[in-house]
Amino acid sequence: MEVHEQVQELGLDESKFIYYYLNTIRQDMNKDYRLVADILGEETAEKIRHRTTEIRLPDDYILQRPLEGVRKWSNDKFRFDFVRMKTLEFIVTEIIERSITGNIAELGVFRGEFAQYLNYAFPDRKLYLFDTFEGFREEEAKEEQAAGNIGESETYAYANTNIERVMGIMPFSDRIEVKQGLFPESLDGLEDEFAFVSLDVDFEQSIYDGLCYFYPRLNNGGYIMLHDYNSYLHGVKKAVDRFEKEQGRIVRVPIPDAAGSLIIEKIN
Repeated sequence: MEVHEQVQELGLDESKFIYYYLNTIRQDMNKDYRLVADILGEETAEKIRHRTTEIRLPDDYILQRPLEGVRKWSNDKFRFDFVRMKTLEFIVTEIIERSITGNIAELGVFRGEFAQYLNYAFPDRKLYLFDTFEGFREEEAKEEQAAGNIGESETYAYANTNIERVMGIMPFSDRIEVKQGLFPESLDGLEDEFAFVSLDVDFEQSIYDGLCYFYPRLNNGGYIMLHDYNSYLHGVKKAVDRFEKEQGRIVRVPIPDAAGSLIIEKIN
């Protein structure tokens, strides 16, 4: 998606680009399949052409209650993958119907694309947003690279954001508390209880620190949605294994969204 945005910002001819991505991305960015076929062949062109429709339903079904109204707040043309968003919808419904108490948090916000849905789904609850809003800490990124958890390109990812950009797409900004800085230092003594937490910080130590803080403060029946669990970011699964070894058995439910997210439910 960032490549597509850069192409648009630079005013380049999109018909000269080929976008080849996971089938869970909801919007096809390719403009000219003659180009795709000429370069990659007819068979691959057909595979790419149909990847965006393999597992998703029509647009008018993508999000129903309680998230249907977020469409008007979205600035990213609803490009999140179907599995991830429907899973979130079902989790939100469970939390509301079962009266699971607690506030909401996201560790790893980037531009707020996922956080805006959390803000819309829980307008009566505080949403904490934890991020540097400046990209990864270089020292930690190099440690992850040395451990074989990431590639070199990941070191400099996610820096193109800021708090103003994030807050500008939030539907209920008065319910948001921004916690800028490195986690867990950015907690600044915060103590709260949570019903839902999104962890999306890519690196082993950061994921581990997030689990250590949020899981004990997750109310019974609450959820953690952990991004990139089954992905090329090997440190994510390592962090969960490490936490479970120390914490004891936790409920793990992997889902087949674009990044292989993991759902963790707190059951006392």
